Amino acid sequence: MELFYREKGEGDKTIIIVHGLYGASDNWLSVSRELEKDFRVILVDQRNHGQSPHSNEHNYKAMADDLFELMQKLSIPRATLMGHSMGGKTVMRFCLEHPEMVEKMIVVDIAPKSYGSFSNYAEVTADHSKIIKALSAINPQHYSDRHEIDDALKKDFPQKRLRGFLMKNLQRTKERNYKWQINLQVLKDNMQEIMDGFSDLNPSSEKKMPETIFIKGEKSPYIHDDDSMAVNRFFPGSQIVSIPNAGHWIHAEQPKLFLKTVKYFLEV
Repeated sequence: MELFYREKGEGDKTIIIVHGLYGASDNWLSVSRELEKDFRVILVDQRNHGQSPHSNEHNYKAMADDLFELMQKLSIPRATLMGHSMGGKTVMRFCLEHPEMVEKMIVVDIAPKSYGSFSNYAEVTADHSKIIKALSAINPQHYSDRHEIDDALKKDFPQKRLRGFLMKNLQRTKERNYKWQINLQVLKDNMQEIMDGFSDLNPSSEKKMPETIFIKGEKSPYIHDDDSMAVNRFFPGSQIVSIPNAGHWIHAEQPKLFLKTVKYFLEV
């Protein structure tokens, strides 16, 4: 699939940033502005998100293939990959298949494991089920004002930051009302795969993995202390760094500390 992407900077080395579930490339523009001084930065919209095409297929093999196709199109033989949440699993899956194409890897607040509803991480799955249900219950075409949609979401999501993030998926139509850019039905249908994607995989003993860092939010439930075993099973020698006073959206909640950590890892 030919993904929509934004290109910034003119550095000799390339960093590709892959957003998470409900996200889009423009969520990472502020991070890009700090990195484009030293890197060529590619920000992608994953399938069924942002301005990229919709598809009934939504799994990490397909999303890793999308990334491979993009790198081929842009003649990028090797790049640093950074992915958040679902995007983190996408870059991990890509790295397992094409480690020779990965200079370094930055995985933001996700581990190579299942977050399925029958695991110990049911609170994560429940949150996503709630989000999909709430967004699906709102038909944006019935609204002409974003504030009305914001009010409709307040009952389920009192946190203003979360509502603002979700409402970035609203797109104005030619009729001057709104529609959701993300493919809600396909995301709902494939939520089990989105929450997993790794339980059927085995680490490669033949391929050398690139230098990798996992950045977790101190207050986030996505990476626990005992996840270091899963992390090092797939990516031996990886570092896990915790950002204090941050939840799942670390780059938005603690931007300075997040960027400091990234730059230190990239040595820029």
